[in-house]
Amino acid sequence: MLLLTLLAAPVLAAVLTAFAGPDSAAQRRLGLLLSFAIAGLGTALLWGQPAAVDIPWFTVWGSGATIHLSLASDGLSAWLVQLVTWLTPFAILGATGAVRERMRVFTTAVLAMEALMIGALLARDLAVFYICYEGMLVPMLVLISVFGGVERKAAAMRFFLYTMLGSVFLLVAIWWLAARLETFDMARIAAGVATLSDGERGWLFWAFVLAFAVKVPLIPLHGWQASTYAETPGAAVALLAGAMAKVGVYGLIRLVLPIFPEECAAWAWLFIGLGVAATVGGALVAIVQDDAKRMIAYSSLSHLGLVVAGIFTFETAALQGAAVQMVAHGLSVAALFLLIGFLEARTRMYGLDDFGGLAERTPRLAVLFVVAALAAAGLPGTANFIGEFLLLLGLYQDQGLVVAAVAGLSVVLTVVYLLILIQRWFFGERTPAAGDTITDLRPSEVLAVAPLLAAAFVLGCWATPITSTAGAAADAAARPAQLASAAATPAAEPAQPATTHPVTAP
Repeated sequence: MLLLTLLAAPVLAAVLTAFAGPDSAAQRRLGLLLSFAIAGLGTALLWGQPAAVDIPWFTVWGSGATIHLSLASDGLSAWLVQLVTWLTPFAILGATGAVRERMRVFTTAVLAMEALMIGALLARDLAVFYICYEGMLVPMLVLISVFGGVERKAAAMRFFLYTMLGSVFLLVAIWWLAARLETFDMARIAAGVATLSDGERGWLFWAFVLAFAVKVPLIPLHGWQASTYAETPGAAVALLAGAMAKVGVYGLIRLVLPIFPEECAAWAWLFIGLGVAATVGGALVAIVQDDAKRMIAYSSLSHLGLVVAGIFTFETAALQGAAVQMVAHGLSVAALFLLIGFLEARTRMYGLDDFGGLAERTPRLAVLFVVAALAAAGLPGTANFIGEFLLLLGLYQDQGLVVAAVAGLSVVLTVVYLLILIQRWFFGERTPAAGDTITDLRPSEVLAVAPLLAAAFVLGCWATPITSTAGAAADAAARPAQLASAAATPAAEPAQPATTHPVTAP
């Protein structure tokens, strides 16, 4: 019952918040109380695998397959659920300045998005996964359209078109599989796909990959990201970058690797190349940005590009690193976007030239921002460092020193653009654009960020809970692709014994 309760709780919380009284402060308190209770409930997933849920729902016309409300959890699902459930209350806590009297709409949308993300992470029925995966778009579109910046409508439309067009092919693929295999169960589909022809598996593979690559995003499907992140308020983009993007990576691990192992092995070189291009290219583009939100958007592209490259090495170290990095990046990027959002709520500005000398006027903001930047840069002692180290180690084991060294440039470049941002905003020449009236962080804003950074350092000192559970689950999901990759690699020619010639006595 735990899994069903965990799925239903945020739905009920969203309904209660939607019908709360007119007082914005009371709506905020209710949202915080309910979201923290859901986070506490989700923590139980870390202490064992609860009983799976499998409830028949309805039979899809034309397929003969019945959709089941099928839920289960393993280490990977459990840790990503932690990321979703704990980012949600901190996003609500940090949204007051930007949302003001529209807290009801914000909190309801955030809780609805939380329910759908949890559903996607726990689903073991392909149709249920798709419903939740695509349903996440609706509350995010509300958050962008209602609370976004001047170009929010264009950003929302771009976000919608990219993600929906990518997922249309996934919908067709799921229906075709259900009609052919007469099931939506993920495990049975993984077994049944192996019986299909090469051509059938090929188009199905690309349909699945396209839907997840858009959401990550992966080059060249990242055109929506920078403008969407820039126009979305800090508290909402903290969830978009910190949690929703990880569901795209999760789809690659949970569905693409075990269902299409031979195709993954055949095209691994392409995804490693795209991932390395994203991790280096994203960091280079981040350096030349003139506003902080676009800079961190391209930073996210860079970090998740490294995760995708590591996944398609099929190396155990890289898969463990991917699990750690998804959680670590979610914490650090959410903290950065929350802090940028606090400044934006005060001044309606977030350009690199809009501020200067903030360290004197806003010391609490300066300290938290520097700590968040250090975590994002992979300072030793943070979870980001462990994740990046394991990913680069996996790349080295699979692709050799040159590819790992090129990907490793992103670590240096991350330090460069974050130092540029810190220097300009906090230690550069004071700019009159924002005036001297800007105030430091309030206690509630500090509480919205400090726990995320504390978690990043705790997991940096003790990442074993993630590597031994989430990393092991990711490695198990990639096992069919590992075997397919090993089978496709030509075996080395056995050494021929040296030819000997008998020596005859004279």
